[in-house]
Amino acid sequence: MLQVARRRAMHTLSLMTFNVLAPCYFRHGGRLESDDPTAYMARAQALIHAVQREQCDLICLQEYWFNRQYQEPFRQAFKRSHYLHTIKRPGNKEDGLAMFVDKHKFDIHHVQHIEFDNAGDRVALMMHVATKWNRHETPLPQRSFLLINSHLTFPHCDIYKEMRLSQIQLVLDSVRRYVRHEKLHHAPVLMCGDFNDFNDPVHNTVMDHGFSSVFSHVHGREARITHCNHNNREVGVDFIFASHLKEKALGSDKHHHSHRRPRHRLDPLANEAHHNSDDDYRLHFRPLHCELLPRDLPDGTRLKRPSFGHDWTQVEHPFDSPNREEDELVDYWRMVSDHRPLVANFEVLKSPLTPCTN
Repeated sequence: MLQVARRRAMHTLSLMTFNVLAPCYFRHGGRLESDDPTAYMARAQALIHAVQREQCDLICLQEYWFNRQYQEPFRQAFKRSHYLHTIKRPGNKEDGLAMFVDKHKFDIHHVQHIEFDNAGDRVALMMHVATKWNRHETPLPQRSFLLINSHLTFPHCDIYKEMRLSQIQLVLDSVRRYVRHEKLHHAPVLMCGDFNDFNDPVHNTVMDHGFSSVFSHVHGREARITHCNHNNREVGVDFIFASHLKEKALGSDKHHHSHRRPRHRLDPLANEAHHNSDDDYRLHFRPLHCELLPRDLPDGTRLKRPSFGHDWTQVEHPFDSPNREEDELVDYWRMVSDHRPLVANFEVLKSPLTPCTN
């Protein structure tokens, strides 16, 4: 009975990262979707439906369009359940990032905009988040974690590859400085977004700084296809990285260990660590699941370039049908985005073995 009670008291955290394809970049048939309010507003509702049905605690969107009419349904849909923070890309760029945080489970202690300046017209958004369920008896550092949302430059050529490295280094440096300033040396860090490539040094740089890819941690390899890009190439570019990961379960398979890169001296978390008894009471995240949506599509499913101009009143949501064919899901999803959302679920612990309780 004691074990049952403890399991019921267990806390979890769910995180979604999703590039929603800004209408200002959505070209089809020689037209931009941003020139067709009927099209982009209908697709906005489809995006909201796809996100809301997952009921995630934390939602990180990329290519969030800074158009008031477009943003309003997002605000209305989440205003009762989530805090919302956004950051626009600099200059004439019309898109940016959005982060939604469950207001019933978490407090937002600090929000930091990370601007890349000379490293491209991109941005990142970092939040210091704290669990709310134990705020009356637990000090802030022991219920804190950091959440970062980012969208890196596309590697068009070698110059952009160098720019991407500068961008991710700026993000990692920002994390290091904030961790040091707030004395959050043992707090978990979740970093997610559209990294716009896999086979370049950015992925390895993140891993070398003490992070693990959650999908790889759970499945033993990275997701194969998360995006059909403007060159009609199917690539895996969307990631959720986490620091200080705990095992998926006690006695989990050994292959989870074999796919982790060793932590090098670059690891900002290891470098800043102060080993003391307080470490026993910080948050720990144990991955439970990490999946691409729609779940019925394997991560190697071939995707199609998106299209618009549909009569959404005649479109049926295949998620609501018990018998869904793979082709039907692919054809539906190409109307929604050129990326698949990635969702990770964690068990939240306050020590390596004991789940958090109220």
